Amino acid sequence: MKLPIFLSVFIIFVIFYNIKANLADKKIRKANDEFFEKERKAMFARKKPLDNLNYIKVSLDNLPLLKEDNLESYSFYEKQAFKYQEDAFKYLDKPMLNLTGINNTDLKLEYGSANLNTIIEYEQNYQNLLENLFKWGDSLHKANRIDDAILVLEKGVNIESYLSKNYILLADLYKKTNQKNKLIELKEIVNKKTSDNLMFKKVINHINNLLTEV
Repeated sequence: MKLPIFLSVFIIFVIFYNIKANLADKKIRKANDEFFEKERKAMFARKKPLDNLNYIKVSLDNLPLLKEDNLESYSFYEKQAFKYQEDAFKYLDKPMLNLTGINNTDLKLEYGSANLNTIIEYEQNYQNLLENLFKWGDSLHKANRIDDAILVLEKGVNIESYLSKNYILLADLYKKTNQKNKLIELKEIVNKKTSDNLMFKKVINHINNLLTEV
């Protein structure tokens, strides 16, 4: 007795699905086994010196600085800018690392699990500096100190900031000050970052929209 065509097709589909599911399960199990084996090795990796890490050195001396002596005469946003300016300076003497794209397991394998918290702290120092630079520039922008804001935000770009908001605000200020060439240069910089951070595709779209308006 012949099976109906639709039933034959259904049986073939079920068999094919089970084969694919088994293959997927094997791949998942293999990936999990490899991960846990790598993590096991990382947990017992020996502690190594951190002298050869690519530490980030930053100078803010060439930026327009607000003076504490003038604090009483400053507007609300200028006072905010002063606060973030001072907070940014606190991190200059601290070790800083940009660990974008490196996971904790790889860090432990390379430098030892005992160093992990220290390395994460160095990464946090860098992140805090980037956040304070952005807030400093944003507050200057809100205080209508546009040229000063641009210089501070450009410093973030120069030290490889991974905060997309830094680039978006800087692009807005370039547009506001009719600096089309600067916008184009910023787009070229951001283009190189899109492979590492998908958020930068949003920045590219934003800059492209601005370029149609200047």
